[in-house]
Order: sequence, then structure tokens, then C-alpha cells
Amino acid sequence: MLIMVAYPIGRILYISLTSNIMTRPDLGVQFIGLENYANLFTSMAFWETVGRTGAWTALSVGGKTAIALGIALLLARDIAFKRFYLILLMIPWVTPMVVAAVTWRWIFDGQFGMLNYILMQVNILQEPYVFLGHKMSAFIATAITDMWLGIPFLAMMFLAGLQSIPVELHESASMDGASKLQKFIHVTLPMMKPIILVATTMSGIWTFNSFGVIWPMTHGGPVDATQTLIVQAYKLSFGSFDLGMGAAIAVVIFIILTICTVLYKRLLMRQEEL
Repeated sequence: MLIMVAYPIGRILYISLTSNIMTRPDLGVQFIGLENYANLFTSMAFWETVGRTGAWTALSVGGKTAIALGIALLLARDIAFKRFYLILLMIPWVTPMVVAAVTWRWIFDGQFGMLNYILMQVNILQEPYVFLGHKMSAFIATAITDMWLGIPFLAMMFLAGLQSIPVELHESASMDGASKLQKFIHVTLPMMKPIILVATTMSGIWTFNSFGVIWPMTHGGPVDATQTLIVQAYKLSFGSFDLGMGAAIAVVIFIILTICTVLYKRLLMRQEEL
């Protein structure tokens, strides 16, 4: 633990307190205290990235949750070819993230992408549209890719939760004259609340720290439209070779995710007490 966890964290914390620009070896490594953090917190671009990261995470996690819950509700019913659908559902989960990102980048390609081809065939588009070349469409496209990768995990968790709900509760609600919508709102959702809270919290932590989707698809572009904190940290560290600033952003990410982890643990303990 000391070698694999404590030392790397301590090293990053130390680097974040230094001026360490690898392209300027003549300057050496200088201890500057909290100057990197001061520059970050007074930078409008940094706060824009924080807001963008939060918005991208909320869009992706919100989409995953809604779609996964819908899929789980369908698979919880007695339908034909259920095992086949479960196998199809697991394909995104077992697909390597980088492979999925490159595949979706081809789908959204402005010249030869499958999405453009389909939309032009049904006369929705008259000419190809560069989805990854415009700010809003690139933002949404990367979020859709992240959703595609994360939906299976949430769907399987929600399906397990739905199957654990006692049948007697739905039968009692039906005897009281409740409709399907009323049973969903007053029976299914309250029973699913603990699982939904835990699953979305975990998904939010993973999504906030996601790098393997955005970088292969857009490199944070166009014009930083898809640049999240993790992408900015990578660019500063291995693009500008400013290890001090890159480490400072990494520490900020670490603090944010630590807070999320503590909240997740408290939620989990609270649900266990209930």
C-alpha cells in the first residue's frame, strides 16, 4: 500500500507545489508552494472546465440511468429470447473503452460516418454534418459514447434490484386498484431507491474521471468543447510538459473524487442500516 498508493499520492502532491517545466531544464525544479493552485483558481478557463466536466458527467450519468432503468424494466418481464438480449446487453461492457471510442468516432465521422449515411438516406440531412467538429454536437456525441459503455452495468444492477422486489407488493397494489404507472411510482421506485443512489454515485465517479472516451474521439476539442479536468491535466502534463500545473489539477480531481467516495460510503452505510 505504501509503494502503490501512498508514495504516488505523496509524489503528486509534492510536484503540484513545484514549478517543473520539462521543456525548460535550465529552470530546474523550484518549490513554489500554492502558486499553481492560486493560478488555477483565478483562471476563468479552469472554472469553465470544471463546469463543463460537471455538465458532461451529469448528461452521461443521467442518460445512462434513464435508459438502463428502462432496459431493466423490460428485461424484468417474462419475454421471449431474454437470454439473447442479456448477451447483447453485455457487448458494450466487455468492449475495451478505446476500441469503442474509435468505433464511435468512425460512426460520427463527417465524411464517411455511418450516422451521416443513414440520416442522408432517410432525407433528414441533405449533406454530411461534422458531428465532432461542432461544439454542442461533439459534447453530446462523446456523452452518448460514454452512455453506451456504461448502460450495461447500471442495467444489470437495476435488473437485480427489480427481481428482489417481493411479488406480494405488486399484487397488493393491483388488488387496491393501482395502475401500472402508480405501481411504478409508489412501489417500484421506493424499493429501487437505494440501488439507484448507489449505482448512479459509482457511475458518476467513473464518468467524472473518464479519459478513454474523450481523448480518442476529440482530444478535448473542438475549441476545448469536450475538455474535462482529466483531459486538461493530461494536456498540461504531457502536451505542455508543465508537470506542476498538471499535478495540481490531478490533486483537485483527487479531492473531488475523494469527497464523492466519502458520500458514496455514507449512502451505502445508511442503506445498510435501513
